Amino acid sequence: MAILNDKVALVTGGANGIGRAVVEKFLAEGARVAVLDRDVDRAQALAAELGADVHVTIGSVENFADDQRAVAEAVESFGKLDIFVGNAGVGAGNLLLSEIPADQLEAAIDEIYAINVKGYLLGARAAAPALLRTNGNMVFSCSLASYRAVDDGALYVSTKHADLGIVRGLAWEFAPKVRVNGVAIGVARTRMEGLAALGQQPIDAVLPGAESVIPLGFIPEPSDYAAGFAYLASAEARVVTGECLWADSGFGIRGIGSPAGSAMRETKGRQ
Repeated sequence: MAILNDKVALVTGGANGIGRAVVEKFLAEGARVAVLDRDVDRAQALAAELGADVHVTIGSVENFADDQRAVAEAVESFGKLDIFVGNAGVGAGNLLLSEIPADQLEAAIDEIYAINVKGYLLGARAAAPALLRTNGNMVFSCSLASYRAVDDGALYVSTKHADLGIVRGLAWEFAPKVRVNGVAIGVARTRMEGLAALGQQPIDAVLPGAESVIPLGFIPEPSDYAAGFAYLASAEARVVTGECLWADSGFGIRGIGSPAGSAMRETKGRQ
């Protein structure tokens, strides 16, 4: 049975990567989906491909007027809003803080926080009145970097730690009417947008050799994460709020000498 039947969702950054996978999964589970995205070509292609159950708003999450317009258009198109997915985000090209040129540092910090943190807060504030009317919920794209100091650099890691704080803070604020959760995404075979302030182009989110350090031994596709969003957005998770679903392929239980115990046993068995 479709777990999101008759639900209406708004997904930010829904035209590509994890966001697009979430849009497709929500549709498969019976929802109608509005998308806020700044990439005009990809957003329009998404709407043309997926049909009448998708409505696209072109805009930027760090602009509150765009967030409000996306909510208004979702409600106008589909009659209500049940689910807000805060997903739009950027990286900093895996640069360390000390590697960012001093004359570009402030602009880089302002940009990544505007999208990854401010964008989540503005989107939540814009969606809240509609969600309170439907006793809806919010789901945010968090990260392994919401808990660990990974090699994406301090700018990105600090924004994802902040996103976990948003999940917890808003879950308290909106209880008992609106549930708020996140998905702690690990490695995904997708492209990470960079910072305009640093002239960065999108880069592969998967570093070379990643399979060898992932306990489950494979690189997930964006679609591998979408079910977690659908679960948290559904009545199946009606007792879950203020939590982040770990979906990190086992990074949280990595060993020091070997990523997975079975790999060590197989090695010993061959000796």
